[in-house]
Amino acid sequence: MVQKCSQKLQARGLLKGTLILLLLVLNIGFGQLLDRVVANVNGEPILESELKVASIFYGIKDRKKLIDILVEKHLIAQFLSRQGLNIPEDYIDQLIKDIATSNNKSVEELYEELRKENLTIEDLRNFLRVEVASTLGLREYLSSRIDVSEIEIELERLKHGEVKFLKEIELLVIDKKDKEKLLKLIEEKGTNLKEVAKALGTEVERLKVRRGDLVDPLDREVWRAREGDLAIAEDEDRIYLAKVLRTVRVFSGRSEDEIRKEILSRKIEEEKKRIISKLKKESFVQILG
Repeated sequence: MVQKCSQKLQARGLLKGTLILLLLVLNIGFGQLLDRVVANVNGEPILESELKVASIFYGIKDRKKLIDILVEKHLIAQFLSRQGLNIPEDYIDQLIKDIATSNNKSVEELYEELRKENLTIEDLRNFLRVEVASTLGLREYLSSRIDVSEIEIELERLKHGEVKFLKEIELLVIDKKDKEKLLKLIEEKGTNLKEVAKALGTEVERLKVRRGDLVDPLDREVWRAREGDLAIAEDEDRIYLAKVLRTVRVFSGRSEDEIRKEILSRKIEEEKKRIISKLKKESFVQILG
């Protein structure tokens, strides 16, 4: 009986000693004991510390919103990792320096601010790895796989009224009293208005005109005509002959490079949504609170 009690006491002593040893091993900082898992993304934990860094970084207090954001970012980071994307550690180093500089602090001062929030350097680095992969990494990945065609740029310009069309024409205006002579010259010289004008002792004008720039009857005919066609119209006093040389597009507003970037950004955002939707369906995500 005494032996049995002694064995129990020894067991309790050993258990107590083991617990103390375990606490000593784990007690790197009391905050870390409380760094619980708030979500699980395909077996990868999102920790309370990451949530806290995210709250500071995004300026968001809503816990559920923050968890939702981090789940999406972890899904994207995991997807890109499978594609072979890795964020270099020296890039993270430089990013931390940039963050410190933008806050008028040294890197050491930034780390001291983190310590005041019970956060470690590694908490920040872990957050930044996921953040960079899910933003810059994803954009780089998609940019290399998404094209913007010239047709898409043209349609974007047309949609916003940034393309104006001009007709470049040769214009010959003659008095109506010379109509018979004009018809005979056209039979002889065809649509060569310079030769017709020379024979009539006048000259041809070369113009670029917008719709509505010419007198009504001629304007209608010019805008119906194709390149190389001769448009003929007349009013009470004159006969107008206009040879359409070409259609000219004039761009206003944004540059082609600006439009290309805008279209690319839209397409990247659409593809990002498609990827996230697919990842959510195919992944195991557990929200723990």
